[in-house]
Amino acid sequence: MSLVISLLLGLFVITLTSSSPLEAAKAFFFGPFSNSYFFGNMLASAVPLIFTGLAAAVSFSSSAFNLGLEGQLYFGTLIGTYIAYKLGNFGSWTIVVILGAAFISGGSVAAVSGYLKSKWDVNELISSLLISYSLIYIVNFFLAGPFTDPSAGLAASPYVSDKLMFSKLMLPSSLHSGLLFAIAISVVMHLIFSRHTWGYELRITGRSQFFASYGGIDVRKTWITAMFLSGGLAALGGIIDVLGIHGRMIKGFSYGYGWNGIAVALIARNNPLLVIPSALFFSYLESGAQVGALMSDITPEVARVIQASVFYLVTAEGLAFFLEKRRRAKTT
Repeated sequence: MSLVISLLLGLFVITLTSSSPLEAAKAFFFGPFSNSYFFGNMLASAVPLIFTGLAAAVSFSSSAFNLGLEGQLYFGTLIGTYIAYKLGNFGSWTIVVILGAAFISGGSVAAVSGYLKSKWDVNELISSLLISYSLIYIVNFFLAGPFTDPSAGLAASPYVSDKLMFSKLMLPSSLHSGLLFAIAISVVMHLIFSRHTWGYELRITGRSQFFASYGGIDVRKTWITAMFLSGGLAALGGIIDVLGIHGRMIKGFSYGYGWNGIAVALIARNNPLLVIPSALFFSYLESGAQVGALMSDITPEVARVIQASVFYLVTAEGLAFFLEKRRRAKTT
C-alpha cells in the first residue's frame, strides 16, 4: 500500500510542477523502459544497491544497525582500485585478489563497530556512522593527492587495465556482467540465511539476544561477524561498480549507495532474494528521474523531490518494522 501511495504522490508532484504533466509522467514512469540504453543503465545502477542492500540486511538481521555502509564501500573501493592499478592483469586470479582485498577492507572497518558494541556496548549506529564519515574524507584526500590522475581534470584515480573490466551485456548501455554476480551473491546469502547454521544463529540473535545466549550462541561473535560481512558486501558493490562502469575510482561516485542500501533492506524485510526487486525499484526511480529531466520539462531537482517522497513513504514502514524487531530482541 505504501508503494502505491508513494507513486501516486510522485504523480501529484509532477502534475503541480509540469506544464505538460501527462508527458512528464510518461517520461518519468515509462522512460526507463523506452529503449535498451535507458533500460540497461537502470539495471546497471541496481548492481551496487543489491550489494549494499544485502550488507544492510545482514547487519539488521543480527539486531546491529550498520549506518556506515557509505564509508565502508568507499574505503574498500579505494583499496581494491589501488590493487587493481598496481597489479594490472596477471590472469583470472587478479580479479579474485581485487575483490577479496576490497571485501576484507570494508569488512574490517565495519567489524570495528561490531567489536566496540560487543566489548564495551558502544552504540554501533553512532560508531559506524562516525567512522564512515571520517573514512570518506580520508579517501577523498588520496583521490585528490597521492592516488590521483593528474590528467583527469577531477579528483579521480588512474584507470585500471581494460582487461580487468567486467564484460558489457547490453551496449550501448552501462550494463555489465557484475549484475549476474550480484544475483548469485543474493542467492548464496539466501541459502546461508535459510539453511546454514550461522544464518540460523544470526536470525535468532536478531530476534532475541537473551534467547540466543541461553541457547549457547555466542552473541558477541555473531555481531562482529555480521558487521564484517556487512561491510565486505558493501565494499564489493563499490569495486564492482568501478570495474563494471567507471574504470577508475572517482570522488563521490558512490554518493547515496549506502543510505539507499539501507532503504532497500528495509523494504525487502532483510530477505536476500527480495533485495533484488527492491534494488531494482530504487534504480527505476533514479532512472526515471534522469529520463524525466531529459525528455520533459521537469527539472532534476523536481525529480529528486519525487524520489525523496517515494523513499520516505516506502521506507517509513520498513524502518518501523525494524525498530520494533530490535526492541523485542532487547526485551525478550
